[in-house]
Amino acid sequence: MSIFTSYFKLTAEYRWMLIAAFVFNLGFYMLIPFLAGYLKQDLLLSATLVGVVLGVRSFCQQGLFLVGGLLADLFGEKKLIVIGCLLRAIGFCLFLFADVTAILFLAAFLTGFAGALFTPAAQAYFSKQQVLSRAQMFSLVGVARNGGELLGPVCGLLLLNISFDILCIVSALPFAMFAVVFTLLIPQHQKKQQSDKANVSSSSKQGGVKAMVAGVLSNREFLKFSAVMAGYFMLINQISFAIPMHIVNQQGAPQDVAWVLTLCAVISIFLQFPVTKLCERWLSPKQWISIGIALMGVSFLTLIPSWPYSQGVLYYLPLSLLAVIFTVGTMVSFPFIMSQISELAKDKSVATHYGFFYLFAGVGLIAGSSVVGVAFDLSNISEHLAWYCLIFIGLITAILNTLLMSSATQEDESQTTSPSTH
Repeated sequence: MSIFTSYFKLTAEYRWMLIAAFVFNLGFYMLIPFLAGYLKQDLLLSATLVGVVLGVRSFCQQGLFLVGGLLADLFGEKKLIVIGCLLRAIGFCLFLFADVTAILFLAAFLTGFAGALFTPAAQAYFSKQQVLSRAQMFSLVGVARNGGELLGPVCGLLLLNISFDILCIVSALPFAMFAVVFTLLIPQHQKKQQSDKANVSSSSKQGGVKAMVAGVLSNREFLKFSAVMAGYFMLINQISFAIPMHIVNQQGAPQDVAWVLTLCAVISIFLQFPVTKLCERWLSPKQWISIGIALMGVSFLTLIPSWPYSQGVLYYLPLSLLAVIFTVGTMVSFPFIMSQISELAKDKSVATHYGFFYLFAGVGLIAGSSVVGVAFDLSNISEHLAWYCLIFIGLITAILNTLLMSSATQEDESQTTSPSTH
């Protein structure tokens, strides 16, 4: 079954959701990569203020994922997706008035909070489709998002050449448009509405938010998995952090960074779905998660040897090898990680589980950047210290996931056999 066949097998609501996943990243990457430059160079804001503004946006997204997940389980995913879309559109438009500090911070807050609202809701929504396997569904989501991430900066650069105001308005349009689409065109099936109401009623009777949080905190297997997966997120951001730092240190050019990012995106767009289907034929999802994370870490080995090429096509060989191995690692792990969360949630407060998971992800992103930053500062100890750290993180995370998988299997076996002993 090809990616297009699989796409058209989905019901209309999920086809629209995949288009939305593409357009969301398209709109986001049209504006956000150019925001810091505009604030610093055009508005002449201090680097400190720009850093605080971008930090507020990131914190409001990463730090409030749990709030978004809880609200999605209480009021339904669709409502949170619509509200998130509207807030992101408003936030992007408010950057038109970025010369007013209070409005600038409001725009940053709304932009981040919008992501916190619709991301867990969308993930929970995707996990509930029943036509494809969950891993295949999330691989399609990955393809859509990578497509938006690839085209977004190109469109943003073209619009920025016209004016920043036009860029803000056009990047806000996809979110406003899909708020209308979700409201009017995506059917809210009666059966699902009844199920949602039953869930809300049940949650309320048992203590509402407290009951959902308690349910997640008592899910030890999920918490262990989320903690281990912080290692995955320590690695996932390094293509856009460690690699640019390395290229700058080597007096490389901006197009070197663009080459790595583009290669990763193109590989994912064309190979993510077939790779996921291939992986489902052999081994288990948990095994592929370990293999993928190990590959992500091992990919940094390509930067340790002293390559003899300083120019020409062969100059890109080590960076290209890294991009290929790293992307293969993400392709064989990401869909199974996302599907594993809903599996561990056991169809109870799924969005809240995703919200909790993204808290661990946020810790991993911050920790990964911090570790690599320190490693670069201590490069006098070893010029490859950052790569040794990332290789270690990849391997230890893979080992911990394998051990966790083994302990979970033993627990399941003991639970299966325990009734017969009574």
